[in-house]
Amino acid sequence: MLKVHEFFSVATQLAYNAAIIINQIRLSTDIGQKWKAIDDPVTIADIKAQTYIIQQLQKHWPQLKIVGEESTVYDQPIDLPDTFNNLYTEDIFNKTPNNLKVRTQYEIEDLCVWVDPLDGTLDFVQGDYDCVTTLIGLSYKKQALMGIISQPFVKIADKQYEFKPKIYFGHHPQRRVFYTYDTKQLIPFELLKPSYDPSNIILCTSKNRITETKQKQIQSLGCPLLQMGGSGKKSLSILEGKGDLFLYIGVKMSKWDISAPEALIKAFGGRFVGLEGQTYDYNHEDKTYDNPYGLLASIHSELVDKFLPKTTGLL
Repeated sequence: MLKVHEFFSVATQLAYNAAIIINQIRLSTDIGQKWKAIDDPVTIADIKAQTYIIQQLQKHWPQLKIVGEESTVYDQPIDLPDTFNNLYTEDIFNKTPNNLKVRTQYEIEDLCVWVDPLDGTLDFVQGDYDCVTTLIGLSYKKQALMGIISQPFVKIADKQYEFKPKIYFGHHPQRRVFYTYDTKQLIPFELLKPSYDPSNIILCTSKNRITETKQKQIQSLGCPLLQMGGSGKKSLSILEGKGDLFLYIGVKMSKWDISAPEALIKAFGGRFVGLEGQTYDYNHEDKTYDNPYGLLASIHSELVDKFLPKTTGLL
């Protein structure tokens, strides 16, 4: 069995240490940039962070299935400490806000971890570091269950960034989202669900890899736009109330891009579906892990209901 509090204890340390790796590579003389495809780079930071995350997860749960974005393994020693599984106690995660008990352990054979070690690599290469995140999602019986999103950098001025990791995490049955700034805080902070202005729905969408046709489709919805890179960054903007609706018109996001965001958005009672209302399965046995339906998501489920008739047929 995998216990919720033990997984979060390990995963928050992994997310924090992945941020350290990303920052070390950012400050190095060579980030090892290569191109998997047009506008799809990979760097040493991607490969090193994923290798570390997978090694540590396998140390604690050797039978746990893991799907990572990168196919290459970092073959040098990684000078970071081993993780421990007792940072948090079970009582932090065993009740909902209205004091109902939730399940706190799951069968290993029904779980799969989805790892995007550096979401927003194109932004990383371009120097837009506030769009960089690390995503660790855990699915149970092919459905998103737990999510961890780490944001390593804060933008303090134009082209100026501070390394100050903030890690968000939660499992959606509990209806809570937590965050922490380090791996020593025994009691995490709780993120409160933000409200929204029905007369001013802010649409959070892509700034990269977007054609003129897609831009016109997005603008046709009649909402103010908040455009940025990275699935993780856009999801955090929704969780924090900076945007109200997450829209993606395309099929190039993968399951490791959306597993952790779906779990966290659902933790706030939201909906996370394709542009025609499709739900996503996280099956590690699939031949491809592509996202074939586009994306419409919000922590306010009524907004998804309102906009689904407008997004149907956009792909």
